[in-house]
Amino acid sequence: MDKIRNAQAYMASHMEKTITREQLAQVAQLHPEHFSRMFRKLAGMSPSDYLTRIRMEKAKSLLQQSGQPVLNVARKVGYSDPYHFSRRFKKYTGMAPSLYANRRNPRIVALDGFGHCRALGLEPIAADSSRPGSHPESWPEGLVDLRDATEPSPAAEILRELAPDLIITMRSEWREPLSAIAPVLAVQVLDDPIYEQFPDIARALGKEQEAQQWTSRYEAQCESLRKQVHSCIGLARVAILRVRNGLLQMYGTLNMGYPLYRSLRLTPPERIWMQCACNVHFHSSVITIEELPFYEAEHLFVVLQPDSGAEHMWAEIRASQAWLSYPAVRAGNVYCVDVQDWLAYDPVSIANQMTEAARLITRTE
Repeated sequence: MDKIRNAQAYMASHMEKTITREQLAQVAQLHPEHFSRMFRKLAGMSPSDYLTRIRMEKAKSLLQQSGQPVLNVARKVGYSDPYHFSRRFKKYTGMAPSLYANRRNPRIVALDGFGHCRALGLEPIAADSSRPGSHPESWPEGLVDLRDATEPSPAAEILRELAPDLIITMRSEWREPLSAIAPVLAVQVLDDPIYEQFPDIARALGKEQEAQQWTSRYEAQCESLRKQVHSCIGLARVAILRVRNGLLQMYGTLNMGYPLYRSLRLTPPERIWMQCACNVHFHSSVITIEELPFYEAEHLFVVLQPDSGAEHMWAEIRASQAWLSYPAVRAGNVYCVDVQDWLAYDPVSIANQMTEAARLITRTE
């Protein structure tokens, strides 16, 4: 045991130097092969993994407390190549060294994930107001709007001037060009926004604890609202219809259906249930007015696009026999909700949508 501890002490006091297994075996006065077996048995990991761990923990301390450049920190923990150090550090912590050093107030460009950042208590320095969930009226003063950055190259000069610690995007094709400017987190667009995207973003920003706390509060809120809604309507079916110019969509359990079917666990129309069972990524069905009876529900949420074409179609729908005979219409359980609020697909927006849905169904203020 003492021999292995001597080797560990040597690693801690000489981590800035190149250290080989043979050197450590010599310090421990053991044959290299025997030393490796003994070390793994007592430490639970190989000598090289242990050395990486103590180097990374020391690097974390230096980055947080000393404010030293990444190059200096890399050398102090035994890496002459800063790029090699950065790759190792990111693999160990899930974030780049520069981002870890500034994680209390990271400079985030949220091309996507604006609402995810706000759920973590972080305000991005720039975002795209054209993306769902990025409402300009709720932005803090000074936030840069990148709504015209439809391609990565036109935005490159602006992004370099902003000097971000992290760029968040759901457009995977942007990852490579943006990586030349700053570390990029390419979030998977089909991942669950609360249980997959949110933890990924939190991990990249060193905010795992904040994400867990937010999720715990959300789950407690879900449980409370479910009880209220289920005691009010039981297993009554609930549908969500989007009205656009020349297009009707009946939503599944993703996007606008998430707060209804996943958060509140309400019952969808049978056809929606079957489509979701067959395809876990089912988004919505495009339907005609005449097909509305195939998606019968006792409660209906309507999301109306704010344009003249959608308004004209909405008038046609309300005059149709399919609409007039629809169960939710006959029962007076039709709820019109704001498209900007319900298009957003992030933790904060979903929690708000769930609360609004529960209020409308139970008719509480």
